[in-house]
Amino acid sequence: MLATFFAVEPELLDDPSSVERLFAPDLPAVFDPEPMREAILARGPQLLAGAMDLHPQLRSQIEQSVGRTQAALRSGEGGEALFALMKQRMGGRGGGRPEGAHDELSLDKAWHGVHYLLSGTVEPGESLLSQAVLGGTEICEDFSGYGPARCFTVPQVAGLAAALGAPETEREAEARYDPQRMDELQIYPFGWSPEARDWILGSFRDLRGFQADAASNGRAVVTCLV
Repeated sequence: MLATFFAVEPELLDDPSSVERLFAPDLPAVFDPEPMREAILARGPQLLAGAMDLHPQLRSQIEQSVGRTQAALRSGEGGEALFALMKQRMGGRGGGRPEGAHDELSLDKAWHGVHYLLSGTVEPGESLLSQAVLGGTEICEDFSGYGPARCFTVPQVAGLAAALGAPETEREAEARYDPQRMDELQIYPFGWSPEARDWILGSFRDLRGFQADAASNGRAVVTCLV
């Protein structure tokens, strides 16, 4: 899992499909419409109906998405609707990145370690610093398998930049670096060592500089694990 951040014009937050295209700008090479259509028409509805047996809590959501009941899907109806939905979900990521300025930062695999140094917790909490890596407001569907993209508005970016830039933040982050404790808590990517200290603190400083630049330019920020 890798964490990527983009500083964007605030207006982009009104267009979730453009946010997806930041993280997945190219149509997947495996997407070949006609063979996929034939496969979905042949067995797709029945397979989807079977999946609903395994996950009954999703039944109503799936029925609404494809416009067919489970019984209708089981009988083979709804193949075209299912194909159209999949084409929309997959095809919407093509076409390259949206126009406009969007500076990028990758924390690579350091994201969980940076989060821990900032918050002292495994999961995001209510404090501002615990939101810096894993927080934000969900802005589109889960297209990566690791959760939806999340966004920070211009005022939120300004607040994060100020918190990350406070002198005590780096001191506290340095003090939290404890390889044994981080392994006990299963902080990704695991196997922490004293030698990784400079890498993780460097990633924290990269995030601090990125948010400071975004704030000074009046940008919003979007982030996602992919």
